[in-house]
Amino acid sequence: MKFEKRFLIYSFLIIFGLLFALISSITYSLYIKEQHFLNDKIKQDLEICSYKLTCPSVKVDFIKRSKNLKLLHLYQTKNSYYMIFNLPRFKIYYLKLSTNKRFYNKKLHTIKLKLLKLFVLELLAIIIITLIFIYILLIPLKEAYKINETFIKDILHDLNTPLTTLKMNLYLLKKKQGTKRIEEMEKNIQTILKYQENLKNFLSLNPNQIELINIKNLIDEKLKFYSSLYPNITYTNNAECEIKTNKNAFNSIMENILSNAFKYNKKNGNIKIYTENKKLYIKDSGIGIKNPKKVFERFYKENQRGTGIGMNIVKKLCDELKIPIKIESQKDKGTTIILDLKKYC
Repeated sequence: MKFEKRFLIYSFLIIFGLLFALISSITYSLYIKEQHFLNDKIKQDLEICSYKLTCPSVKVDFIKRSKNLKLLHLYQTKNSYYMIFNLPRFKIYYLKLSTNKRFYNKKLHTIKLKLLKLFVLELLAIIIITLIFIYILLIPLKEAYKINETFIKDILHDLNTPLTTLKMNLYLLKKKQGTKRIEEMEKNIQTILKYQENLKNFLSLNPNQIELINIKNLIDEKLKFYSSLYPNITYTNNAECEIKTNKNAFNSIMENILSNAFKYNKKNGNIKIYTENKKLYIKDSGIGIKNPKKVFERFYKENQRGTGIGMNIVKKLCDELKIPIKIESQKDKGTTIILDLKKYC
């Protein structure tokens, strides 16, 4: 729904902006054209009057000839328009005919009002046209989104049955045999379940589903689970903060980050989790990352383990929740992930 709103807003602004610029340009051109017509009308009236010299609204005067004065050119002052005409019998003077601007200003004001009304009507028309056009564009987009959503839901449903069966069978086998190979299979199943949970959270992500989360308790649950899979990794959890946000989304963020902290740690490594200045730090002594800037890219990975989509999902969820995320890492020296929770703490 959020993507649909963005699409509506951006599409409306782009289409409306282009049409607005177009009608503004056309309206301005019409105004300039009408102004030229009015000036031509003034010139025509003064030229006609130059033959009669008995026009009631025209003032007749004589001025000395000058090279700077152009004949039959429309001049204007603050209060009047005037033109200069040649007098064949006079070598020293030009004929000057002037008319008050007031009458023509009224006409110009009438033209402005007329064009303004037309502009407002055109503006309303392009708003309606833009909305109709966007609605037509939105129909196939909504259909495609619905198809994708249905497809993902079907995949989730289909994955659930075999995974549940595998978990039960592995539990029974482990109880009887307790082999290391079975533990490896359990890890792989847990990874699949984690990605399944990520998909569910994407589908159900709703900014209105806000819950109060105790970060320490949530992280403790994750640490308890992963420490059973990686017993050689030690950890400390000094995260002290409660936040109000979408619990499912934040849970997926922590799931992916902590999973990586254990999975890519060194033998007998450690993980330190703490809060400082309303920021959450997850620091591990792992193998590190060669190119931290690429970590959030889809399918990016630096070794054969993993799928390369976990941190991409983390970044997208952080963006949705408006949580800035930063990665500091050095190869073979460990990685620190920082979540800025100032908006929530």
